[in-house]
Amino acid sequence: MKSKKLNKWTTLLTCATALTVMTACSQSSSQLTGTTSSTTSKTSAVTATTSKKTNKNNSNYFTSKDSDTSFNESSATKIKLSGSSADVSGDGAALSGSTVTISKAGTYVISGKSDGVQFKVDAGDSDDVHIVLDGVTMTNTNAAINATKAGHVYLTLKDGTTNTLSDSSSNSDEDADAVIFSKGDLTINGSGTLNIDAKKNNGIKANDSLHMTGGTYKISSVGDAFNVNDELNITGTTMTIEAEEDGVKVDNDDDTSVGTMYLSDNTMTIKAGDDGIHASGDLIIDSGTYKVEKSTEGIEGKSVTINGGNIDVYATDDGVNVANANASQSEIFFKMTGGTLNVEVGEGDTDPIDSNGDIFVSGGTINLTGQSGFDFDGSATYTGGDITINGEKQTKIENSMPGGGGLKVAVSPRWWTTRWLWRRSLKSHRMKQKGSAYVYYYSSL
Repeated sequence: MKSKKLNKWTTLLTCATALTVMTACSQSSSQLTGTTSSTTSKTSAVTATTSKKTNKNNSNYFTSKDSDTSFNESSATKIKLSGSSADVSGDGAALSGSTVTISKAGTYVISGKSDGVQFKVDAGDSDDVHIVLDGVTMTNTNAAINATKAGHVYLTLKDGTTNTLSDSSSNSDEDADAVIFSKGDLTINGSGTLNIDAKKNNGIKANDSLHMTGGTYKISSVGDAFNVNDELNITGTTMTIEAEEDGVKVDNDDDTSVGTMYLSDNTMTIKAGDDGIHASGDLIIDSGTYKVEKSTEGIEGKSVTINGGNIDVYATDDGVNVANANASQSEIFFKMTGGTLNVEVGEGDTDPIDSNGDIFVSGGTINLTGQSGFDFDGSATYTGGDITINGEKQTKIENSMPGGGGLKVAVSPRWWTTRWLWRRSLKSHRMKQKGSAYVYYYSSL
């Protein structure tokens, strides 16, 4: 959910009978120059907990098999698509009607063009299934590839090939509401091209983890381009994304230790109707070029760490939003050690960088354009790097949120009550639906 910015009439809270208001942990906001004794220990603590994740060694985020595109074509099962059917040559796959079912571990090379054929992976719990796309064009009513059961699914884009997959606006599968769906762990690799047209909802959906180690992608989606539950790690790709909802997204509201994302050495251009890049857990960018050309909120995570890369963000709300209503404030922080971050936000009560916790800047270049610069509920530590706000170089990190920190909680059982307070009395940093209630985490002026 999004952070909403509103003028505060705190007296309205006592008049809203549909609300119960609780005071959560209060922490004063600081405006700091350099490092002080009160923030040095905090910096050390965060560094200790994130040192493994900020290591640029990709082995922390990928296995050797994630980048292994090799296969023995002579022993692989070959599947040739043709119209509404397919010709299967080899073991482990069978055609029934217009569905090709892969039932065991092995390598499966797919080629040809089809309309109405679905690939279903229904293998053993420990079976590794390797699918090679060799210049395929697939359109289907539901998901073109639906992996419901396997140990791990590896999808390779064969070098030199262009592969185009789409579903339809009539996709009726509520679980596999995507062009490519995997109930378990999924890896996509190779140097080929994958074009995806998601006409019902999501482009690529994985209920567990998704690792990507190469390839060129063009994804358009009615919903999210990427919709992942637990872990989304991407390196060495080129992507063009147009999503009516979120662009690159991993989200797990049930477990704050997952919902993580790692990005390195990618070239991404993103136009999104909602978040450009979204992680409910920790988000780390080590290198690459990222252009969020359209978004409501550009980059969002429980924590956002930028160690390198060139990042351009345009957002109509917050450019970088660091929040998670289920996490403690100590887990929530923005950290930048290197790279370049350019953020421009739209008019209104918007922030280029909004952190519900702390801010740490020790290197890199930050250029912010908007009505403010930083909005944070914890403290700020600025020990290195360059910061410019609206063309003016900064010597310290000022808090644009008057009154400082002190998160409170407002609970509304009805949408109309929430909208009324939202517009009139709250500066909300996070909204989360819990059953029929809407919970707002906000700071009052």
